[in-house]
Amino acid sequence: MNILIADDDAASRKMISRYLQKKGYAIFEAENGIDAYTAIIENDIHIAVIDWVLPGMDGIEVCRTIREKRKQLHYVFFIMLTAKEEKNDMIQGFDAGVDEYIMKPVNLQELSARIKVGARIVGLEQQLIEKQRELTGMGEMKSKFIGIVAHDLRNPLISIRGFSELLLKDAEQLEAEQKEFLAIIHSTSRNMLAMINDLLDISRIETGNMQITLETGSLLPLIEEKIQMIKLQIAKKHITLHQDFSPVSHVAFDSQRLGQAVDNLISNAVKFSPSGANVFLSLRQDGDLVKFSVTDEGPGIPREEQHLLFSEFHRLSIRPTGGEASTGLGLAIAKRIMEAHGGMVEFDSQEGAGSTFSLILPAAG
Repeated sequence: MNILIADDDAASRKMISRYLQKKGYAIFEAENGIDAYTAIIENDIHIAVIDWVLPGMDGIEVCRTIREKRKQLHYVFFIMLTAKEEKNDMIQGFDAGVDEYIMKPVNLQELSARIKVGARIVGLEQQLIEKQRELTGMGEMKSKFIGIVAHDLRNPLISIRGFSELLLKDAEQLEAEQKEFLAIIHSTSRNMLAMINDLLDISRIETGNMQITLETGSLLPLIEEKIQMIKLQIAKKHITLHQDFSPVSHVAFDSQRLGQAVDNLISNAVKFSPSGANVFLSLRQDGDLVKFSVTDEGPGIPREEQHLLFSEFHRLSIRPTGGEASTGLGLAIAKRIMEAHGGMVEFDSQEGAGSTFSLILPAAG
């Protein structure tokens, strides 16, 4: 355990240093604030016993500056030596990141006890860092594994889907039962391919390999294209689609990736709507933001499950009303896509009263 003693009073500094060295701690010393700051940065200091009043930088400034570098440094436990007893002074120190105070003149036994507290906290922080590293490594391995498996499964599924589609187009010589089985193979392979594509997208996102190429243009043609692609599913469920598209500014977007997010919102609304329901699409501008919204008359999302909406690999209790396939990854992918565009996904849902999901993008300057 590395401990810094920072005090411009040489006698006091040496007394504390000798006392702690006898207890087996590795001691570093500083006589001013700048040296104290440098010692913490360069020597992997775990606990800093630092006087409030120091030349160059005072102890509070050293503490505040180190705390601002929290992402680059492990946690340093600060014990402030002070003669100040005013409550406002104490609050100032805590606000800067001080962990403990000891009044001067220093009681060495009290200091030793507080250092033991700091050592426990620093030890726990180090354990958390190690666990985080382990989990991060496991997450990266999971993403790579998912990517490899999904990629290896994708090609044979494309073949199954393609050959089954060819056979269905020339199925006059097949018996009714054979046609039925072939249709099941084709439908199942299509659903599985959609799931695998979602898995590949998640893998690309988590490994930082999702490519975004932005071009400025109108969202309307992209939305209309996605509506055309889902019209057959809309007709099968007898859903009435209502469109309210206002003139809006152009936005910068990747047509393939943003198309996934648009398609996800529309297809989800259709999947989770009962037969004969209404689905409302709107495109509006609110200041410098462009918003595309989809509102359904589905079951709504239970309040206790709403925090899971954008999580990966979490299934909610609500299910598609027509037996459609769902990986549970679509909204997680849409959220990441929107974040990559500098936008966001918003939702409003009440159980039993439907849901509204919105894609929000900044208007092009």
